[in-house]
Amino acid sequence: MKFGLFHSVQLPNSNAQQRYYREALDQVLRAEQLGFDSVWFTEHHFTRHGIVSATLPVLAYLAGVTSTIRLGTAVTVLPFHNPIQLAEDAATVDLLSDGRLDFGVGRGYQWGEYNRLNIPMDEADRRFEESMEVITQAWTAEEPFDHRGEFWTFNDMTVLPRPVQLPTPPVWVAASSENSMNRVATHNWNLLVSQGETFQGVAHQMEYFRRALGEASFEYSPNRITVARAMHTAPTAAQARADSEVPFAWFRQTGNEVSAPPDRRADLLPDNFERYRQRFAANPTFDYEAAVENVILFGTPELVSQKIDGLHQSGVENLILFINYGGIDTQKVIASMELFATEVMPQFRD
Repeated sequence: MKFGLFHSVQLPNSNAQQRYYREALDQVLRAEQLGFDSVWFTEHHFTRHGIVSATLPVLAYLAGVTSTIRLGTAVTVLPFHNPIQLAEDAATVDLLSDGRLDFGVGRGYQWGEYNRLNIPMDEADRRFEESMEVITQAWTAEEPFDHRGEFWTFNDMTVLPRPVQLPTPPVWVAASSENSMNRVATHNWNLLVSQGETFQGVAHQMEYFRRALGEASFEYSPNRITVARAMHTAPTAAQARADSEVPFAWFRQTGNEVSAPPDRRADLLPDNFERYRQRFAANPTFDYEAAVENVILFGTPELVSQKIDGLHQSGVENLILFINYGGIDTQKVIASMELFATEVMPQFRD
């Protein structure tokens, strides 16, 4: 198995943004020393829930201070960006990192972000598709090209620099519904599985995506799926809970605040966000014991290993760990990573 970080920077203390960024970047450097394979930064806007609003500049910085760890976006929200500028920025990160970029993309789902940017959510899928068309052409076209689309028009376009990885950096797409996974399979992209999926849900998505790729006449491999999970490990279950429960609850609460429409009015979301309609219509609660049982990797190394073994039995080969949430003390994060690297990771290496 390969293990990485699914990384974020949050802002519980609004006066400590420099410290939170510094701690998060230091955690990446320590992860590389410990043998983690990748780090993926998630994009958020206008909220203390996540203050990495520009993932590619962060990855460009990391390209200069790391040497082996792969650098991913999880995800770049395509409807929010000019696709040509994204193609240029991502290719630059790939160049600076000597071909270590993983380009994770999605359509986004947070009503608050769409509303503030004045982008109708019912355009999300069409904007995503058009952006991917432009970015792919920008990276692969051998001659200057024109583009006339619904949302973008470009003339006589040549994008430089080109990515180091040919024909493009690996493209990973966040998807959860069967319709979304069908779209990923039809384009022969790779799949990103959300940290919020239950263990049972992960197994279902693995199997469904395998079948969908086959039906699209593309080859399946477990390495084409990356699964995200929140993780914290400590010598005892009591310490793991004491370290992580309050910060993770803060992360969950603020996520609901920025994601949900006002008054949790699920009807404000278009039909193609049906799963999020169901999520926002429900009363948001966080049950620590239920989450440990069904979703997250919190506990002793033994328990975390058992949960990962279950994921592995479902076919998971790539696991990225969400370790930095809600202002959790950075020394506890480092200690958790070190314990994971010494007591859990070796059990799943070839």
